[in-house]
Amino acid sequence: MSSVPSGGLSPDDALPPVEPPSAGFILQLFVVPAIIVSIIVLVWLLFTWLAQMGSDHKKYIEGLSRNNEARWQAAFNLANALRAERGARNPTLSTDPELARQLAGILKKEIEGGSTEDNPLELRIYLCLALGEFKVPDGLPALIEAATTVRNEKEADVRRAALEGIALLAANVGGENKQFADNSKLEAVLLEAAADDDPRTRIRATASLGVIGTPRMLEKLHFMIEDANPDVRYNAATRLAQRGDEKALPVLLEMLDPDEKAGVEAEEDPKMQPFKRALITINALRAAGQLAQENKDADLGQLRAALEKLLKSGVTGEMRIEATALAGQLERRAAARAH
Repeated sequence: MSSVPSGGLSPDDALPPVEPPSAGFILQLFVVPAIIVSIIVLVWLLFTWLAQMGSDHKKYIEGLSRNNEARWQAAFNLANALRAERGARNPTLSTDPELARQLAGILKKEIEGGSTEDNPLELRIYLCLALGEFKVPDGLPALIEAATTVRNEKEADVRRAALEGIALLAANVGGENKQFADNSKLEAVLLEAAADDDPRTRIRATASLGVIGTPRMLEKLHFMIEDANPDVRYNAATRLAQRGDEKALPVLLEMLDPDEKAGVEAEEDPKMQPFKRALITINALRAAGQLAQENKDADLGQLRAALEKLLKSGVTGEMRIEATALAGQLERRAAARAH
């Protein structure tokens, strides 16, 4: 036991010296909890606001109808809301025909205005892509109008956005839907776009041709796999392969060839060329897998040989994963055919 000084214990001996609280202590005790509480409140307010926006579609239309900078906030909010509904079991925005018609009305009004300033043009592009997100075909007439109204070079970008919107909308609604499959005006618009001088327009036309797939559209895709532009023929072949069309095979083999440079050199930025090579390869692998699945009678011996060459070339990452998976799929397919 320690001895007690003769003088006894003083207050100074019994307690540690009193010091003012440090800045770190104050931060931990007061500031940090306050920040946490503020974040919780802000998150709650954000979800409340989003819920209110989602429950009142008129707010999107009102915002987009205003000819000021606020319309871009409404566009951003609607784009996020539509994107959030992808894959949702019970979508509300993308299945609302009235909302689609109202957006289409704004697009038609902007087309009639004919402004070539950047903001109105960007709004038309946005509306074309937004209408493509819907699962009801009510916006199709406006998309067709946007795809046919090209009064100057700037509106060509709107046309290409409309073609993208048509392809996405057809995929969402179903290309066999009579609004698409029995639409002679739409067919004429897409065939004309597929013959455009600008390969960027032809590339976008291939998507709609493949999704809808009327006899004339498929005939056009067969012609487009011979296109001088590699991106056009690659896209055309991919769309045909998705339908199980064996005529896509020669172009798929070209896409899978690690020594093939045409598609890579079409990318003007040298820094992006490795990414372009990877994109071409992965798209070809996935399209080949769909071809093998959809066409049980297709002779894919050349495809197996192309895969062996690709794997021996030292591909890595996602390309190797996709190639290995396809090789396994083809082996199982060959074994099933043998029995």
